[in-house]
Parts: sequence; C-alpha cells; structure tokens
Amino acid sequence: MNTRTRPLVLSLTLAAVLLATTACIPLPSPLGPDGAAGLPTSVPDDAQTPAPGESTSVAPDDVSDVFAEREEYFREQQLPMDGSPLVAVTPAQKEFIAEQRAYVEQQGSTWTSTDENLALALAGDACETAILNRHRVDATTLNTHVATSPLFAQLIPSDLQGAARTQAEKPIASVMVFGATFMCPADGDAWVAAYKEVYGG
Repeated sequence: MNTRTRPLVLSLTLAAVLLATTACIPLPSPLGPDGAAGLPTSVPDDAQTPAPGESTSVAPDDVSDVFAEREEYFREQQLPMDGSPLVAVTPAQKEFIAEQRAYVEQQGSTWTSTDENLALALAGDACETAILNRHRVDATTLNTHVATSPLFAQLIPSDLQGAARTQAEKPIASVMVFGATFMCPADGDAWVAAYKEVYGG
C-alpha cells in the first residue's frame, strides 16, 4: 500500500485550535538552540563523539555514528538550528507542504505559515527520532515519541487524558507520519504501520 494514503493527510485545524488553547505558544523548530531534541530512552544522553586519536572500535553503546547521521540529515534538509520558523526548501518538503496545504484548503480552512512550520517541525522531529533509534520504528517508538515530544506537549493540554488525549494526538500524529513519508521515506512505511497500530487505520 502506498504510504502516502489520503486518510493520513488530516487537517491541521485541530492542531491550530489546540495551539490557541495553549496561549498561542510560538511553534519551535524540531531542534533546540544547541541542535538537540529529546533523545529516545535507549540512547545514552551522555554519549560523546570519540576525540581524534581515540580508539574507533565500535562498542555496543557507541552512538557517534547515529549523531553523525543526524547532523548529516539536518544539513540535507536545511533545517535551521536557531529556532527560526521552518519553510519548505527541498523538493520533498515542498511536495509534502503542497499536498498538505491542498487538503487543508479543500476542507475549507485557511493555510498559514504557522501550519507550514508546524507540519515541517512534526515531520522533521519524527525523522530525527527514527535516526536516533537506528531506523527501528514501531508502535512503542511512536508512543514514546508522542509522550516525550515538546511539540505534542505544546499542542495538547497536559490535563487531557485517556481517550480524549488519544483523539487529540491522532490528527497531529497523522500529519507527522504523512510528512515523514516525504522527509525520510526510508522510514515512512514503518511510521505508517506504527500509526495504524496505535491509532487505527
């Protein structure tokens, strides 16, 4: 099945409403000022890149290659590391935003630069998580990502729990997963499968 299925292209309307309920917090880049984002629990946060002259043998918990891949991904995607708003620049990003915008406008909503920033931030964050998890993405990865993501935390009221929280997460996660099929297509199928397992088809 094509990962770019229309059911996953949901409107950002709910996300916009939720954002309004959180005092219109400016949407951040998926990267913090130091280029770091929330790390999965399986990756030690004190890992360091070996200094020149040190042994280059790979230990089981060595994550320097993961961080190198992440940095390369940031460069390829031209993701700003200063917290400035995200704008589609690569062909894949532009295709994602064009399709998402068309869908939102078909629903009678107005597309804004905030929507573009949010969509790109969500997708970029998912792609970063896939890299940090060595491209092992499943339902547990998705649940952990949603539970620890600063973006989801800003968009969904903290006191929302249970089924209501799941329903609030679903359209936001849908946009994230749809964007991942463009911005990190090698991980797209895994994100789609995880989404379907967690939230249904």
